[in-house]
Amino acid sequence: MIHLAKPWIGEDERRAVAAVLESGQLVQGALVERFEQAVAALLGRRHGVAVSSGTSALQLALKALQVGPGDEALCPALSWPSPAHAIRVAGAKVRFVDVDQGEWNSTAEALREARSGSTKVAIVIDQFGNPARAQAIREALGSLPIIEDAACALGSRFASGPCGSLGVVSCLSFHPRKILTTGEGGMCLTDDDDVADKLRTLRNHGQLGGEFVVAAGNSRMTEIAAALGLSQLQRLDEILGRRRELAALYAKALGGALDIQTTPDGAESNYQTFGAILPQGFARKSVCEELHDRGVEAGVLSFAIHKLGSFAGSDASLPIAEHIATRGIALPLYPQMRNADVEEVVRALLGVLDA
Repeated sequence: MIHLAKPWIGEDERRAVAAVLESGQLVQGALVERFEQAVAALLGRRHGVAVSSGTSALQLALKALQVGPGDEALCPALSWPSPAHAIRVAGAKVRFVDVDQGEWNSTAEALREARSGSTKVAIVIDQFGNPARAQAIREALGSLPIIEDAACALGSRFASGPCGSLGVVSCLSFHPRKILTTGEGGMCLTDDDDVADKLRTLRNHGQLGGEFVVAAGNSRMTEIAAALGLSQLQRLDEILGRRRELAALYAKALGGALDIQTTPDGAESNYQTFGAILPQGFARKSVCEELHDRGVEAGVLSFAIHKLGSFAGSDASLPIAEHIATRGIALPLYPQMRNADVEEVVRALLGVLDA
């Protein structure tokens, strides 16, 4: 079976985790601080605040920016539901925004048109690691604060700099399907000293200088997770290079047969996920089942969040997000794949469609 995704864990990671277990310091210590500093430096940010998941990063970012009841937040309609759920958990209203047909990210124009007098923040997503059009979005939204959901985008680059550098806060995820994994885990990145202090307080039960100054939960990262992350950072360039090689093979083989994601001029994707849009007349579930029978694991590409049960009753009509969510299929892509594996996936997929 050629799996959909597979974390790349080697001997360096195993040794690093074993050293943490032997140390007795398992939570929020020197390794977490080193990991924060390394990621922040990589992305040109002043502060990195490591947390327990990418979802926690989004929730804390909203809280640090004081988004709450009576506020509205813009959110792309095509995504894993975490950003929209985070807005709901904050007590704010989600204003869904459709995405571009080719890039699968919300455009500057769509975000600007969706903004209202109640809009307090915009979440901008780099879908599957594909960079959003950062400069155009900054110009379109003016002074409106931006939270960049860069969960999938570590190692991707805007034309103007690294993904993770957009907005007041950028949020990363280190889930096993992401470019770099810590098991679970995430990080908030910011250049604002005050926001960074708020994030550090909110992740640790509301503690500041030994005092509990605000009611908050526990979103700390473990030393075990940070040890994994630091080890994986050492071969980030190798991971990114291999993913781009595999994606290029897919694009060459499928680009003329199926619609695939396009990247803005001057930008570079990390290809966290490689997806394609199935033609009319093909049911994704059946295609995935037939691929499985041929030894290939494939799956749902993404979701039209406003159509999920957690947003039951939404009357939003966002046709591009709905089209991609209904017809999109995610194909295997991870650094350990061989070129021959990509060829086998393509052969199996085209064989299913031809049949």
